[in-house]
Amino acid sequence: MTERTSVSTIGLKVLMGATGLILVGYVCLHMLGNWQIFLPAVYINQYAYLLKSVPLVLWTVRLVLLGSFVIHIWCAVRLAQLRREARPAPYDQRKPNGASWESRSMLLTGIGLGLFVIFHLYHFTWHFPPFSAFESFTAHLSETRRSVPDVHRMMIEGLRTPWVAGVYLLGMGCLFFHVRHGIDGIFSSFGLVNRRSFPWERWLAHALGWVFFVGFSVIPVAIVLRWIR
Repeated sequence: MTERTSVSTIGLKVLMGATGLILVGYVCLHMLGNWQIFLPAVYINQYAYLLKSVPLVLWTVRLVLLGSFVIHIWCAVRLAQLRREARPAPYDQRKPNGASWESRSMLLTGIGLGLFVIFHLYHFTWHFPPFSAFESFTAHLSETRRSVPDVHRMMIEGLRTPWVAGVYLLGMGCLFFHVRHGIDGIFSSFGLVNRRSFPWERWLAHALGWVFFVGFSVIPVAIVLRWIR
């Protein structure tokens, strides 16, 4: 690998780490917002109304997330190309050399996450068939004296079907493995890891992966089991 390629690789990893942090931050906020499903319906409906009441802020956030998502994917593809260029001839026998399953399957879990995001948008944002009926779910907020989308009912109706809940659990499984390795990689890209000391970044990555998996998965499980009505 040439010096120029090495510098390019480092830059791509830093850019990939920065966009990864933006996406992780959004996932944290999204999870906290979704936990309001366990409260009376007015809370999450009011929350959804407030998010959409300032279109400029909403679309700015959406564009930042879209840009981060695209750049993150582009960096991953470019890094894979540079690795292939640095080793044009494949090894006779591939050995993982102790690499974790997460590090050897980041592409697979990344593709899984991408497909899940498309399904999630199809399901709850675009309301395409067979989820078109969600557009008619409205609730009345006495504070605003207007009708707003009934997000509470939409989530319950949308996740009470076992196969749909199963898709969400699979998506959270991909998120779990991707975050576990990705957070560790972010700290490595920023030079914050000292392998001779306590591997705190790995503990943090594993803990955050479990928080995301359990935090998101508990919602469809609770709905399927009729713990939320």
